[in-house]
Amino acid sequence: MRIVVLIAGVLDPKWPVVPVPGGLPARSGDRLLLSPFDEAVLELALKIRDARADIALSAVVAGGPEAERLARTVCALHVADVSTLALATPWDQAAVARTLALAASGADLILIGREFGDCDDGLIPPMLAAILGLPFFGRAQVVESNPALRLMREAGSHEEWVAVDRPIVASVTNDRRTRLRKPLMKNVMMARQAPIVHRNPVPVAATGLQLAGSAGLAGARSFTDCQMIDGDVGEQARALAAVLRDGRL
Repeated sequence: MRIVVLIAGVLDPKWPVVPVPGGLPARSGDRLLLSPFDEAVLELALKIRDARADIALSAVVAGGPEAERLARTVCALHVADVSTLALATPWDQAAVARTLALAASGADLILIGREFGDCDDGLIPPMLAAILGLPFFGRAQVVESNPALRLMREAGSHEEWVAVDRPIVASVTNDRRTRLRKPLMKNVMMARQAPIVHRNPVPVAATGLQLAGSAGLAGARSFTDCQMIDGDVGEQARALAAVLRDGRL
């Protein structure tokens, strides 16, 4: 069984976002991290591999040369087949989905984070499934490998399970049960020398969209007056009640 894991990566939130002339944030290799969804995807795939002897596991990390460090982080989890994949227009979700479809074609199970670098939209995983013509199972949280391979998600007050008995695309959400394991030190050392294949952007059908630019939101935020309320609890409560009665909030 061939499993392909698709990794997006995110910028380290401890560092400020620096835009480049094209309008997108600069992606420095030393500031790229696995997102919580990337970590959940990897842990789910590793659990399947640990439970079954017939698994061939591959990982594709989005990005050009700057993604190599992140790819080696994946290698350190004892994943031998890891490559990077440059995305020509990462802001164009349809183009990204088409590019990923080419990279993951032929897999029996494609695992991708619930958000693949698209800022809460969550559109790329179902678009990927539609392009490949495969069933889609969203927000997977848990995997069961024996005797059959099944994925589970919570839906309201109940669980939904799906059997992976045919090629399928599954998006994975973060869950306390899929916290990514720590790599062994020997694997970390081996990952530093592991071969990483760098794939160039794949020509895909143009969507016709062009990124006209982007701007930070800080300057667009509105400001309001702030009133400090002093005194003991009773005095604060009376002052707050007066503010609410006057409609000043």
